[in-house]
Amino acid sequence: MNSTGSAVQCRHPDLAAIVDELHALDHVRLPARSLTNVRAVGIRRVVRRIESLLPHHKGHGERTAGCALALGQALDLSQDELRDLHFAALLHDIGLLTIPADILSKAGPLTGDEYAALQSHPRAGAELLEPIRFLREATLLIAHHHERWDGFGYPYGLRGQFIPLGSRILALADTFDTLANRMLAVEVSDHESALAHLRVMAGSQLDPGLVETFLRLAPASRLDGSPGWGCAPHPFGRGASVPPGPPPAPF
Repeated sequence: MNSTGSAVQCRHPDLAAIVDELHALDHVRLPARSLTNVRAVGIRRVVRRIESLLPHHKGHGERTAGCALALGQALDLSQDELRDLHFAALLHDIGLLTIPADILSKAGPLTGDEYAALQSHPRAGAELLEPIRFLREATLLIAHHHERWDGFGYPYGLRGQFIPLGSRILALADTFDTLANRMLAVEVSDHESALAHLRVMAGSQLDPGLVETFLRLAPASRLDGSPGWGCAPHPFGRGASVPPGPPPAPF
């Protein structure tokens, strides 16, 4: 059964099956802790499938989740908030599968219409996931993960603290991973340049308080290993490298 609803056009032929797999996780009945673990495993399986369909996205969801969870823990988010942030970080790019493949793979500058289509992906991802009950809070974070602190983001132009905290965390983690991967692709051997870019973006694109906290976390030894909810790789270590090839587009 196609569960994606009529509001979102399923550009990729596998998208309906991917969303149906997430719907199936809504109906699993287990004790709360086991249920969270089973859903996390199922989502990560789905994410690997999503990323196999998107150019240069391999591992992006897991790395973004690692950064987001480290920051969320530093901010003393509750276990429920960390769970929802984890799920949102893993699934934040699902809306890209509603964008025509020729736009996603285009090497040159996008036209105005193409950029507008690309900007629709947070809203499209939220529309795909909103009917799934256990992803309701994660859906909200995904819908706003491309808003900017200065109000010039998309799709709704929210500003400052009107942007949900989890979305601001996700925006920072997503931005850092995109920058770090682009730089690793051109053989910069560490993340210092990516961190320097975050400093520049603080107060315009990104929440300045979150950037300050993230910069303090970057060298912290406590980030060794998984920063919560299992299996998110070390966000600042050498394991964050990407396969050879062109860098991801800075969505």
